[in-house]
Amino acid sequence: MIFKNTSFKLYSVLLINRPKSNNFILRKQSTFIERYKSYWKNVANDYYEAILGIGTYSKENPLKSMLTSVLASCMFYCAFNNPDEENYWSELLDCTNSMLYISPSICSPNTVQRLEYLSRCNNSRTIKRLNLLILSIIWIDDFDDNIYLYKAQCTYLKPSIFQIPYRVVDIGFLNTWWYLKQTMVDYDVNPNEWKNDSRDIV
Repeated sequence: MIFKNTSFKLYSVLLINRPKSNNFILRKQSTFIERYKSYWKNVANDYYEAILGIGTYSKENPLKSMLTSVLASCMFYCAFNNPDEENYWSELLDCTNSMLYISPSICSPNTVQRLEYLSRCNNSRTIKRLNLLILSIIWIDDFDDNIYLYKAQCTYLKPSIFQIPYRVVDIGFLNTWWYLKQTMVDYDVNPNEWKNDSRDIV
C-alpha cells in the first residue's frame, strides 16, 4: 500500500513537471512574430518621421530645398545615362565601320591613326573603364587582367590613380563619348589630298 501511494505521488509529480512543448513552441512563435511586427513598425515610424522632417525643412528653406532637388535630379539623370564599357566598344565599332564606307584617299589621317590605336588596345584588352557614377573615364592599362606575369600582377608596378589622367583616351558623359566624337569630326576630309593635287597642277 505504501508502495502504491509513493508511485502515485511520483507519477503526479512527473505529470505536473512535464514540459509543455507545444505551449513553448507556440509562445516562441508568438514572440518571434511580435518582434517581427515591432521591427517593421519602428522602421515605418522612422521613415514617417524622416519624411515629416524633410517637409518641415522644405517649408522653412524653400530656395535651398529647390536647389537641392534640382541638383539631385541632375545627378540622378547623369548617373542613369552614364555609358558603360560595352557602349564604348559599340561606339568604337560604329566609328570603324563608318570609315569603311569612304575611300582611303579621303580619310582623315588623324582619325585613322586614332581608331587604329584604339582598336589595337581593344584587341589586347587593355582598355579599362573608371566609373565615377555620373561619368565614365576610359584609360589604357599596360596589361590585360588575364595576364599573370609578375609585372602585370605586382601592385607596386601597376599604374597608380595619379597616372590615370595621363592615360585617359575618352570621357563618357550623358551617353556620349566626347573624345571619340571629336575624333570623327571631318573624318572624310584628307588635307594631304589637296596638297598632292596642287603639286600636280604646278
